Amino acid sequence: MPRISGMDMLKAVVTDLNELDEGLRGYYVQKDGKFFLNVTPIDGFQLDNTQGLKTALGAERNNVSVLQAQLKPYEGLDAAAARTAIERVTAFGDITPEAAKTAVETAARLSALDPTKEAEQIANTKVETLKGQLQAQWTVRETELTTTVKNLETANNSLTGQLKTLMGDSQIKSEVAKANPLDDARDAVELLVSKFVRTSMKGGNVVVDVIDANGNPRIKDHAGTAFTVADLVAEIRESRAALFKPDEKRGLGTNPNTPSNPPAGGVVNPWAKETRNITQQMVLENTKPELAKQLKAAAGVTD
Repeated sequence: MPRISGMDMLKAVVTDLNELDEGLRGYYVQKDGKFFLNVTPIDGFQLDNTQGLKTALGAERNNVSVLQAQLKPYEGLDAAAARTAIERVTAFGDITPEAAKTAVETAARLSALDPTKEAEQIANTKVETLKGQLQAQWTVRETELTTTVKNLETANNSLTGQLKTLMGDSQIKSEVAKANPLDDARDAVELLVSKFVRTSMKGGNVVVDVIDANGNPRIKDHAGTAFTVADLVAEIRESRAALFKPDEKRGLGTNPNTPSNPPAGGVVNPWAKETRNITQQMVLENTKPELAKQLKAAAGVTD
């Protein structure tokens, strides 16, 4: 057996046997491309790769340090109490601490409320809401009704105006036709009459009035008898005879038995039996009282 000095310690592993004395090479065995010192384990001692053990040991020591740091906040904690707390927290699912805090605050606020006052406040809120809704509905309905009324008033005013015009025109045309105007003068006579005719509504009826140049209603006598369209046409016929066709009857004195002669001008005597015309009588009495007196005398009429 070769001698080994204290300075020539055997290496645990070499990659090349040429590094060793020839007499030592027999103590090594080849494994995984290297040469390991062949040592027989005795009483638990053997040749191992201490680098791997040291790495593993360092990792385990580090894990222990990490676990100790994590367990630090829980020192002195009762395990049973901790388990119960964990079970209770688990029951709340995904509730966050912020949500839990908000819930607790809300519960505290609700607990401090007075049910009576809160019920009254809720009722008042509902009443105010309902009032607002009803007011809005009424405003809409009021607008609709107001628009409808305005439309009806406009239509009524239009129809009333048309009715008044028709009534006035109808009466004017009727009375002018009775007076027998010249064909080409009919429109002029109707226009002249219409200047002194005014229609209005009284008691729901259309009233046709004859007015003077100042717009005041005309009357025929001291009793306040209204001046009619017929009276107006007769007055125009007398003052503007050229616009009318000649009367086929004789003038004053048409009754051959009348002893008196007709007055000048050939005017038809409205007091004569054959040509009696009360309207014309009134016109003459109001406009030409002297002529009226002569015509009454010619017809044998006495007051």
